[in-house]
Amino acid sequence: MRGYNILMVEDDVVIGDVMQKILQREGYNVCWKTDGSDVLHVIREMDMVIMDVMLPGEDGYQLSKKIKHLGLNIPIIFLSARSDMDSKLQGLTIGEDYMVKPFDPRELLLRMKKMLEKHYGMFTQIQHVYIDAERRRVFLMSMQHEVDLTAIERKIFFYLYENRDRILTKEHFMAYLWQLEDRNPNIVNVHIKKIRAKINDHAGEIIQNIYGEGYRLNTYRKP
Repeated sequence: MRGYNILMVEDDVVIGDVMQKILQREGYNVCWKTDGSDVLHVIREMDMVIMDVMLPGEDGYQLSKKIKHLGLNIPIIFLSARSDMDSKLQGLTIGEDYMVKPFDPRELLLRMKKMLEKHYGMFTQIQHVYIDAERRRVFLMSMQHEVDLTAIERKIFFYLYENRDRILTKEHFMAYLWQLEDRNPNIVNVHIKKIRAKINDHAGEIIQNIYGEGYRLNTYRKP
């Protein structure tokens, strides 16, 4: 589950420090805040929120309502010492999950994993690019940043992805894209250039030009 951006809002520095280290060890990118003062400034970069309920200033419920009102489809897991049913129901109404403190970090990690898979699907990460092959969607850095590909760009990208680490010639592309009215092989170059720009692959490390042969989508970083 590497690469997801997790916002953790926890005012207990001992719990926060331990959880940050555990999440980072699992490969998550953690943004830790001790209150909600500037949460809304970073929330659009996040893929999930781990939210303490009792916070200085606005509590976790109020803060989460503001996040939801922004129209962002970000799952929220509440952490709270409150174990009464009313508190649990309130948390599950506002957010997606609720855990009572103290908790076993292994349980939180498993719940996070299942929620992220359910919410975002299964992704392949290639450098800063996240690929959902099942839904044929591409994201940058965060699952909130979907790459806006045209129909033909999407078809070319996933043709490369389905044949990743293999060289595809222009003849391969022209045969695959036979329905194009413009049969000029240079049209492939034009579309790949646009795809590279959209996925911030200006150096051609992900979609590599193999001189005199064609293109290859690399699943590894060049040394």
